[in-house]
This record gives sequence, structure tokens and C-alpha cells, in this order.
Amino acid sequence: MKSVLLTILVLGSLVGGIWWYADKRNAEIEARKEERRIAEEQAVRDERLELFGEAGLNPDIVWSDSGLGVLILEEGTGAKPLPGGEVTFSYKVTLRDGTEVDRAGEPTNARIGQMISGVSSGLMQTRSGGRSLLFIPSKFAYGRRAYGPIPENSALLFEIELKKF
Repeated sequence: MKSVLLTILVLGSLVGGIWWYADKRNAEIEARKEERRIAEEQAVRDERLELFGEAGLNPDIVWSDSGLGVLILEEGTGAKPLPGGEVTFSYKVTLRDGTEVDRAGEPTNARIGQMISGVSSGLMQTRSGGRSLLFIPSKFAYGRRAYGPIPENSALLFEIELKKF
């Protein structure tokens, strides 16, 4: 009887130790995951700050996985354009430091997909009659090449107003 109780006590201690170790190990794994998540969030925040300045930290910006940001300034009431659709829009383009580098004096007509990809993507997320501010990394603008007053590798802030499509 004593040996049975001793066996139960030893096994119980062993099982308890295994559970304690497993809980500790799981807690360590979760802590590392949380540290990685925080580091990744900080890296994304730092990149947005570098590309777009303080404006890129607005919590209302909707960011795609690719890095394009859209801030809806006025919702609009119409539908959203589709790829290949003809749109009429006005725009103003600035660099991170606020330098205006382009502006449409009159509304511009274009097809979705026939302009820089950041603008095409942003227009497809804007309702007719709406205004948006697009946060376009250089890879979705002009990339490594300069374009007129836009220096190479420039992220752009592209304010658009979708007139119709």
C-alpha cells in the first residue's frame, strides 16, 4: 500500500513538474511572439515616419499589406471605380516635406491602370464625389527614377478628388 501511495505521489509530482515546465515554456514562447510583434510594429511605424513624416502616423489611414495608405477625407456617395474604368479626378501631389510638385489645374481624365499604380489603387478605394489622401511609397510611384520635380525614390502624398467615372 505504501509503495502504491509512493508511486502515486512520485507520478503526481512528475506530472505536475511537466505541466509547470510546459506552462513556463508556453509563457516564454508567447513573450517572444509579443516581443517580435512589438518590434515589427515599431519597424512599420519608423518606416512610415521616414517615408511620410508625422502625417503617415494618422490612425485613420487604412494601410494595405503592400504599404499603400489611404485616408478618406470625404466619403463620397457614388460607387468605386473598377480596373480599366475611365475616371475624372483632380489632384495635388506633395513630397514628405510638404513641397508641392504637381497639381491638376483642371480635372484630369484617365483610365485606372494607366497611371502610377499607387494612384490607380487609391482611386479604386475612393467613392465618386469623395476625396482621399494617398500615401504612396516610391515603389508604387516613380521608383528609382526622377520625374520632373519629383526626386528619385520619393514617397508621394497624393490628394485626389474623384469627380466621376
